[in-house]
Amino acid sequence: MTRGYTERRIERRMTRITSFVICTLMLGLFVISQSFSSPNGATQNPAPAGLEEEIKRVEAEIDRIFADTLAQLPSIPNDVGSRMKRVQTLGKLMLFDKQLSVNRNQACTFCHMPETDFTGPISILNMTTVAYPGSVRDASGDPARSRYGHRKPQSYTYAPYFPPLQYNQTQGDFYGGNFWDLRATGAFLPNPAAEQAQDPPVDPNEMGMPDTACVVRRLSQSPFRWFFEAVWGKQAFAIKWPADVDQVCAKPGPPPANDPLPVHLNLEDRGRSNATYDQFALAIAAYEAAPDISPFSSKFDYALANPDQKVLTPDEQAGWDLFRGKAKCNTCHLDGTENLARKITPGDVGSKAPLFTDFTSSNLGIPKNPAIPYFNYNKPDRYGYTANPAGSAYVDRGVGDFLRNPQLNPNSDWARLAAQFDGKFQVSTLRNVDKRPRPDFIKAYTHNGYFKSLKEVVYFYNTRDKLPRCQHGAPGEKMTCWPAPEVPQNMDKTIGDLGLTNEQEDQLVAFLKTLTDGYKPQQARDRK
Repeated sequence: MTRGYTERRIERRMTRITSFVICTLMLGLFVISQSFSSPNGATQNPAPAGLEEEIKRVEAEIDRIFADTLAQLPSIPNDVGSRMKRVQTLGKLMLFDKQLSVNRNQACTFCHMPETDFTGPISILNMTTVAYPGSVRDASGDPARSRYGHRKPQSYTYAPYFPPLQYNQTQGDFYGGNFWDLRATGAFLPNPAAEQAQDPPVDPNEMGMPDTACVVRRLSQSPFRWFFEAVWGKQAFAIKWPADVDQVCAKPGPPPANDPLPVHLNLEDRGRSNATYDQFALAIAAYEAAPDISPFSSKFDYALANPDQKVLTPDEQAGWDLFRGKAKCNTCHLDGTENLARKITPGDVGSKAPLFTDFTSSNLGIPKNPAIPYFNYNKPDRYGYTANPAGSAYVDRGVGDFLRNPQLNPNSDWARLAAQFDGKFQVSTLRNVDKRPRPDFIKAYTHNGYFKSLKEVVYFYNTRDKLPRCQHGAPGEKMTCWPAPEVPQNMDKTIGDLGLTNEQEDQLVAFLKTLTDGYKPQQARDRK
């Protein structure tokens, strides 16, 4: 029984495999000095200029945070009143631990750093490939010698507030779940954020482990093993490891089809390893719910907490009125207000901690992003792994593909609904949507990172159905025309021709920027 359960979970994760290959290079950020053949046979372009230095910068910051957090462990009391802090601190350690990847070179946070809302921290990647290189990579992150994912890294912030996935028959819609395609359903733990944390370590294109037991093995060798045991108990690592476990765990996944659990454990040890892996994920989810990541500390939150003060600027206030009015954003990104004919005020907000999502999914008609390396990754790499046999013909159908995949979908009754959800992706929270380390830092938006600014996103919502169609790379792309949607079925018709002026678009962007956490009111700044 334990092995069957484990196989289903491993297969569920192993089928979420993504890829590496050719990059469509944008805005001159790539140095195109020569082309050459990659290990999978496709012609590749070199990595972006400066990427190797950026990778080193991010890795150094990850190492610093890990070391600082590790040093704090002895000072945390081992009493009931500190239990929450212990679990959250353990989760933080594991998010910043590079040893939990196959080549010991990639922490979860490599794609999810604090200064960018726990999403992609490298501007030149956000501008170009969108997807990030995984543990299987060379020092430069060269797409020809590395494995890349196939979507934009999703933010951690406020993810623990998404409920387990459920289907509402009356509404004919899914609510809850995590990941862009909702596949972290919460059906197993049940905690969608925790199940989301379990995927990257065994995704071949991310951290690359061939077996969840490999993560448990590395945890058992970590300098914070004692702290993990203090939180979850001594039984966590009471496992009889096979002699070849470290050799097996040094080979990138996915595992062979005829050996889906290459760390060969007896049923009792496999069950214990599964339980420890669940505890690993639950601790990470606890940290993601902590104020470090989800603090509700934006300018908008301050306005809600101080309704008698004039906190928002006139443009921000106008943007908020548009948000819940003409721009129709509040249709999906709920701000906690009721529908009022008059101008909205902070005192009208019913929820004092709105999440700016309705927990559903939507197809916005976003064009394909051919810059993502995945689209040409259709031949085996040096490990024999072919991530995308369909190549450039691949279509990302989001929730629809999750529902029709029996290795991912935990409820076979949902499979018949797949076609109705083709092209739909999670309605993510808008909180921290503009969080960035500096004004010129480029962030990518939506599941495939096609948009590079909030202004682009708002302009697309405003003009998708008004402007003519054009090919990718056309001179007027994103200005006077839009490429066709990647998935034309099930498109959301709420947006597309909103009739906003340029000034109103800017006001809407101004409001969205008020959702960035870490706001300090002027009087507090003046006192410093």
